[in-house]
Amino acid sequence: MITKTKKSEIIKDLSDKLSRKKIAIFSDFHGVSVAKLQSLRRLLKKTGGEYKVAKKTFFDRAFSGSGITLKAKELQGELGIAFGYEDEVSIAKTLFKFSKENETFKILRGILGNRLLEDKEIVALAKLPAREILLGQLVGVLQSPMRGLAVVLGGNIRNLVMVLSKIKGNKH
Repeated sequence: MITKTKKSEIIKDLSDKLSRKKIAIFSDFHGVSVAKLQSLRRLLKKTGGEYKVAKKTFFDRAFSGSGITLKAKELQGELGIAFGYEDEVSIAKTLFKFSKENETFKILRGILGNRLLEDKEIVALAKLPAREILLGQLVGVLQSPMRGLAVVLGGNIRNLVMVLSKIKGNKH
């Protein structure tokens, strides 16, 4: 039996994690072994996140204290939450990959900032390229007009040099 002080500590801890998170992803871990959940926790820790399991009533109390309108009791199965404190996409990628490797593990819902996400939106987030790749693509898009302008301006100078060299060749 958990004491009232222990319960309030759990709720306070969950509320603190909810206030610090960039993303929170709810999942049903029913049927997943403890060893596999431990490996998931290690993977999430590498990406700046963590995975917590508690009773749905604890989650509901933490949600109400954090201003989240979601009700944990409405979610099916045994509830666990992955909190992401650094990169939102890497947490979603890790959970998505884990759900593919473990059939009974299901991604249910999520919170990105203060916005509620459906499972399909989390999967779409997980399928995004890595942050470094997206930044590289952005740099390429921003650099493209400048590169085009440089080629056009260089072409005019190149044409002028060719015309002058032909004129020079005709005079001799």
